[in-house]
Amino acid sequence: MHQLLIALLFLNITAFTWNAVLAPNPQDIRPVLVEPSIPALELRQDVDEVVYRSSTAGTQSSCYTIGPYNSEKAAQLVANKVRGFGLSVEIRHMRSMETLNFFVYIPPSEDAVQAEKIVQDIAKNDVQDVQIIHDGPYQNAISLGFFNNLTKAKRHAEYIRYLGYDAQYTEQQAPREVFWVDYDEPFGSNTPVREWSTAADPTSEVQRIPRACR
Repeated sequence: MHQLLIALLFLNITAFTWNAVLAPNPQDIRPVLVEPSIPALELRQDVDEVVYRSSTAGTQSSCYTIGPYNSEKAAQLVANKVRGFGLSVEIRHMRSMETLNFFVYIPPSEDAVQAEKIVQDIAKNDVQDVQIIHDGPYQNAISLGFFNNLTKAKRHAEYIRYLGYDAQYTEQQAPREVFWVDYDEPFGSNTPVREWSTAADPTSEVQRIPRACR
């Protein structure tokens, strides 16, 4: 029994000596910073540039033009609304050709007598609004009516051709001044320009078109 106590005491002294003196300090054991199979991390040198691009991306704009407006007053009302929204805006004046109607006719005959015979023959087929043009560039031509719809004009001309006459149609135009509103819109702002346009002038059939920013 005495020998067992001496052996246990020796083991305790040996363990204490190892932990206190001979065992290496855990702080001196450093982990491997780089594994051979994993690339090392690298610090970016362009952080400021990336942050700058991110902060300025939200200020970029899309540019549009909306119109045409039939009156300058309507364009000005919409422009004032856009300007009040804090956006850059400009009104452009443009001159364009307006379609008045579509004229259906039979080309001029040799004389008024021949034109009258054609009118009488067509009238037998219950064709309305048929008359001879007596002067101007269409003298002795036969008017078959004016249509505000191209499809209706084509159908009427085809019916007259079915009756045996060379009916034609042409677009009647007149110059007019129209107005467009150019504006810059930051991404995501969704400016309600269409609603403003309807309120300013319900008769104008406007469209919003993307344009190149200046």
